[in-house]
Order: sequence, then structure tokens, then C-alpha cells
Amino acid sequence: MPDKAFALRAGRHLAPTLVAAVILIGFAFTNAGATDLALGVNIGVAAIAAVGLTLTIGGAGQLALGQAGFMAIGAYGTAYLMRDREVAFLPALAAGVALALVIGVLVGYIALRLRGHYLAMATLAVGTGIHAFLMLPGPLGGVNGYAPIPFPEIFGYRLLDPRDQYLLVAVTLILVLLGSRWLLTARMGRELAAIRDDEVAARSVGVNITARKVQVFAISSAIGALAGGVNAPLQTAIDPSLFSTAVSIQLFVMVILGGLGSIYGAVLAAALVTWLISVVPGRGSWALTVLGLIVIAFMALLPDGFAGLARVGRSLKARWSRPGPAAGTAVGEGSK
Repeated sequence: MPDKAFALRAGRHLAPTLVAAVILIGFAFTNAGATDLALGVNIGVAAIAAVGLTLTIGGAGQLALGQAGFMAIGAYGTAYLMRDREVAFLPALAAGVALALVIGVLVGYIALRLRGHYLAMATLAVGTGIHAFLMLPGPLGGVNGYAPIPFPEIFGYRLLDPRDQYLLVAVTLILVLLGSRWLLTARMGRELAAIRDDEVAARSVGVNITARKVQVFAISSAIGALAGGVNAPLQTAIDPSLFSTAVSIQLFVMVILGGLGSIYGAVLAAALVTWLISVVPGRGSWALTVLGLIVIAFMALLPDGFAGLARVGRSLKARWSRPGPAAGTAVGEGSK
């Protein structure tokens, strides 16, 4: 029985990720053109970063607004090692993620002393500081950007085809979803949820608040760096504008629209926001204006974001499956 219960629980947890994997991988083998695949890459990169941020905001209740800064660390770290040090793609990516992990640990220790909007301002300052550093003239190119970045090569196979590049991002996103889902359902995830709901109560039952906060910030930072590191060589050129404060705010909006704590909701929200920014004329203030209106509509009609759709579906199913008054009356008359 325990083995059967474990299998059922594992299947329930894996099912959404398997569905997402089928959709993501299947898209690459449709008649999608290079433009559609490029949009898919942008959506996948945003989704990876948003899932990482969801672990901090939704999983642990820590308001963080500097995710774009960690994307920059991964992007510039990977690009610098690949171009200037001639390091292979995977080791360069691992080094960029490791650097962001270390900085995430430091931010986690900052988070121990701050809460609410104070923590939000501190993390926003970290992201802004990283962006300002990248603007300085130097070996990373400053405002002119960093280019050319070699295309990624994995086990001797160079990813030049748009479909191969999309599949790289899609597989990375699937692995991030699997890891994040496991984390949220494991002991660490339950302890993070306890910290989110009531930190005092969590401490009283033996949760190590310090360790868990530092761990979740480090993991979130590493996932953000992974998104940036995977994307940089695919774009062949990066500049500080790709990692501005506005990008951090967009990622925060994705987490809110997705539903706090919902990694799959974050993926859907990333698709919506990224697609919206790509299609709204001007791609600037107009896109952000439309995005703001959508956020207002979501908060009014669906406060739990995309995650609330499942709850709405269950409610409708229960309402339709409930016997109506006519059926109840017929049964009552028959009993007489």
C-alpha cells in the first residue's frame, strides 16, 4: 500500500509536467517558422526565470524584485567565458549559474533581516546595481553591449538551426519544472510554505528559517542565471537593456498573473506577457499599458491568476454534477 500511495502521489505530481513537456516539445515539430520559434525561445527563457522567482515569492512568501539582475549574471558570465576564454557552452553555463548561486546566498542573508516592501526594495536595489555595473565601460561592452557570442555547442553539435535552439530552451524549461515541482512537494517546499503562512509558527515547530530562506534565494537566483545563460549565446549579442528594472517588474507580473506558488501558472503568464509585448505596436509604453490593464482585469475577475482556473473548473464541475431541484423533487414524490 505505501508503494502504491507513493506511486499515485508521484504520478499526480509528474502529470502536469509531462503534459507541459508534450506541448513544448511537440511545438518544435509543427510547421512553426523561424519567427515563431524565436518567440518560443523568448517565452521559454521568461518562463524559466519566472518559475525561479515563483519559488521565492509564492513558495516562501519573500517579495523579491531583482531577478533580471541574476539573469544578467548568467548571461554575461556564460558569454564572457565562451567568447574571451574559449570555454565550452555547458561548463561556461555552469560557472555563470554557480556565480549567481553565490550572490543569491548573500541576498538570502540580507533577506533574513528584511520583510515586505523593505525586502522588495533591497532586492530591487541589487538588480539595479547589477544593471548599473553593466552600463560601465569595460570588457563587458558597457551600453554598447557584448558581441559576438558564439553559438552554443553540445557534445560537438552546434545549435545553429532555430528548431534546435528552441528545443534547448524547451528541455531546460522542462527540467526546471521537474526540479521545482519536486522541491515544492518535498520537505523543503512544505517548510517554505510554513514560513510563508506564519514564520513564528514555522520556527516553533522546528523549521530552520535561516537555512530555508538562504536556500530558496540561492535556488531562485541560480534558475534566473540559467535562463540568462541559455539565452545569451542564442541571441549572439546582449546588452544591459535586456536586464533592466522593467524586466524584473515584468517577471514579477508573470508570477502574479500565474498565481502565487503555481509554477505552471507562471509558464502560462510568461507566454501571455511575452507574446503581448511582441505584438503590441511600439513594444514599449503601449505594451506596458495593455499589460497593466490585463493585470487589473485579472485581479478583479481571477484574483488567483491562472492557478485559479483549476479551482474554477472544479467548482463548475461540482455544480453541474450536483442533482437539480427537479431531480430531488421527483425522488421525494417517488418515496411517498
